[in-house]
Amino acid sequence: MVLNRSSFQIGLTAVVLLVLLRVTIGWHFLYEGVWKIANSDTFSAEPFLTQAKGPFAPLFYSMIPDIDGRERLQVVKDKAGGQTIQAPAYTRAWDKALDRFAAYYRLDDKQRKQAERICDQYKKNLDAYLAEHRQDILGYFDSLDRFVREERGSRNQGAHFQRERLWERQQALRAEVNGWLRAMDAMGDHYWKALYEEVLTPAQRGRGRLKVALVETQYLPVPVPFVATRSDLLNKTVTYALTLIGLGLMAGCLTRLAALGGAGFLAFVVMTQWPWPTVVPKTPEIVGHALLVDKNFVEMMALLALAALPVGRWAGLDYFLYHGVCLPMRNMCGCCCKPVSKTTAGDAAAA
Repeated sequence: MVLNRSSFQIGLTAVVLLVLLRVTIGWHFLYEGVWKIANSDTFSAEPFLTQAKGPFAPLFYSMIPDIDGRERLQVVKDKAGGQTIQAPAYTRAWDKALDRFAAYYRLDDKQRKQAERICDQYKKNLDAYLAEHRQDILGYFDSLDRFVREERGSRNQGAHFQRERLWERQQALRAEVNGWLRAMDAMGDHYWKALYEEVLTPAQRGRGRLKVALVETQYLPVPVPFVATRSDLLNKTVTYALTLIGLGLMAGCLTRLAALGGAGFLAFVVMTQWPWPTVVPKTPEIVGHALLVDKNFVEMMALLALAALPVGRWAGLDYFLYHGVCLPMRNMCGCCCKPVSKTTAGDAAAA
């Protein structure tokens, strides 16, 4: 039970503690994944990504479709020289969704016309909403342009208080535009619900809900089964990656792969919340103080250590995988790859 004195061997106590460490970290990942599955209707990875800070923040901002609303809200000059706000990313997506809706549920001519009337009505509602908030949206884009210019001018040379002020302005601008974007997203959801409830017959509803993207910025580059939007793909990837990593560590199945996957995930977490004193916003003191090495970094290093050890074979399903699959394959490959001696080669040639 005592620790082995050899530098390259460990005793039973160390083996038990390392297995417990594997199970403990696995439970942490598994519960995070299971909680997200249970709360899939409300969970979204986007709020976490919008709070990314440090040198890698732009990478995580790019994962959020149209984070500043420039693609979904467009300023267009009219014939009189004035400016109007339009949202073609929504209207075109609604038209495309209507075509898929009609094909999937096999609408007859009467149902198709009714669906088109509903679509036209929601487009008018969207135009009215944009006209109502026209001045505010124009002011937002002016403020956003000034912010971008100021941020570029102060990059790598602004004082700490100035960087904090820019961060606060950035968050305020995003909160402002998100109010309009959420309202338009909700309008699209109501439009889709109206098609389902007002157009379809009970028999057609029996085919189930058709999932589509109701704004062009959510289109996937390639079709993915059971996923309709980019945000949905991101959320499901995070959710099931955490769940699988936790299950692998808990059961000791493909432990090295699970540990490396968990370490990679935590590396992304560290990159989003870069623990460096000069990075804004400042981490609340109640969380603690860190200089590059925070709790996520420590857990990441622990997973890398577990990936370098056969902890799954000590107590886990990897024991059976190793002895039932890996060893027989290695022995078989070893027999096939043995060098042929000169005597054996000469006898074979004579035969």
